[in-house]
Amino acid sequence: MKSKILIGLPAFNEENNINKLLDKIILLKKDLGEFLYVIVINDGSTDNTETILKSYSQKYNFITYKNHTSNMGLGCAVKTLFEYTVNSFESNDILVILDADNTHNPKIILPMINKLNKEKLDIVIASRFINGGKEIGLNFIRKFYSRGAKIFCKIVFPIRNANDYSCGYRAYNIGYIKKLLYAYKDNLITSSGFECMVEILAKSGKLGVRVGEYPLVLEYNLKEGKSKMNSLKTIAGYLRLACTINKSVIREDI
Repeated sequence: MKSKILIGLPAFNEENNINKLLDKIILLKKDLGEFLYVIVINDGSTDNTETILKSYSQKYNFITYKNHTSNMGLGCAVKTLFEYTVNSFESNDILVILDADNTHNPKIILPMINKLNKEKLDIVIASRFINGGKEIGLNFIRKFYSRGAKIFCKIVFPIRNANDYSCGYRAYNIGYIKKLLYAYKDNLITSSGFECMVEILAKSGKLGVRVGEYPLVLEYNLKEGKSKMNSLKTIAGYLRLACTINKSVIREDI
C-alpha cells in the first residue's frame, strides 16, 4: 500500500507568506493525488493567517488547520503536529515538516521522500550544509550563528550523516515518531523555541536514529516580514539542551 504524505506547517503570523507556500504545495497534488494531506498548526496568530487558512481549507479538502488559542512557540506547535500525526496516520506513512514563511521550497519533498524510503531512513533533513545546499538572503550574522550551531551540535550531539541540526525542514517516518513519543512519554519536546528542532534530533540520536540529508537552497529572500527567531534566546536553549539531554529518561522497554 502506498504511503500517505502529510505536510505539516507550524505557522505564526504568516499572512504575507502562507498563501504563496500553499500554492506551491498544491502543485504536488498531480504527483501524490489522494495520498497528499496538509495540516497547518496556527500558533495563535493575531493577523489574517487564520482567515487565509479557512479559505484554503474550504477550497481544498486535503488542507486543514488547527488553532492554538495563543502563541505557544514552535516547540508546542511541533508537539501538536506530532500528536495529530500519530493519532491520524499509520506507521508506514510520512510526515514532512517545513517552515510556513515560504523560505523552504516544497519541490524537494518528493526526492526527500524517495531518499527516506529507498535508504530505509527514519529522518531526512533538508540540509544547507551538504553539496548543493546554500542560503540566499541571509545576513552575515545569521550565517555565522547557523554555522556555529552546526559545529556545536556536531560536537555535543554527534549523529552520523547529520549536519544541519537546526533546520526544521524534515521528512519523518511516522512509525519512528511513534517510537520517539513512546520512548520519551510527554518529554520528547520540552523546548518552546526554535531549539526544539535540535532537541528532537538529539533525543532521536539516543535511540540510534538513521538520518540522511538532501540539499536545501534556503530562499530567505522570499520571506516577507521580520524573523521570529531570537538568536540569543535560541543559543541559550542550545546550552540548556547540552546540560539536560543526557539526563532525559527513556522507557526501559524500548
